[in-house]
Amino acid sequence: MVDRDVLPWWGRGSVTLLGDAAHPMYPVGANGGSQAVVDARVLADELARDFDGGLRAYEDKRRRETGDVVAANREMHGAGATQRPKTLALVTAKYRKDTRA
Repeated sequence: MVDRDVLPWWGRGSVTLLGDAAHPMYPVGANGGSQAVVDARVLADELARDFDGGLRAYEDKRRRETGDVVAANREMHGAGATQRPKTLALVTAKYRKDTRA
C-alpha cells in the first residue's frame, strides 16, 4: 500500500488522472475506492457542464478535497486504524462463511 502527497497537478491538455493514480492513500475506511467514484462523478459533471474547461474544473475541485482525505487517512493510519493482515484474514473468512448461504 502506498501513500503520497497530493500532486501539484493531475492533468495536462486533454489527459487527467483520477482515483489512485491521482491520489494514492492508505487503505483506511475504503477511502481510496470511494474517492475514485467521487472523482468519476465530478469529472463527468464538469465535462457535461463545460467540455473545454471540464478537466481543469474537475482538478480544481477534487485536488483540495482529496488532499484533506489523504491527510485524514495518513493520521488514522499512524494512529493504528489500519487492520493487521491476520485480522483482515479473519474478517474475510467470516464474511465468506456468512455470505455462502
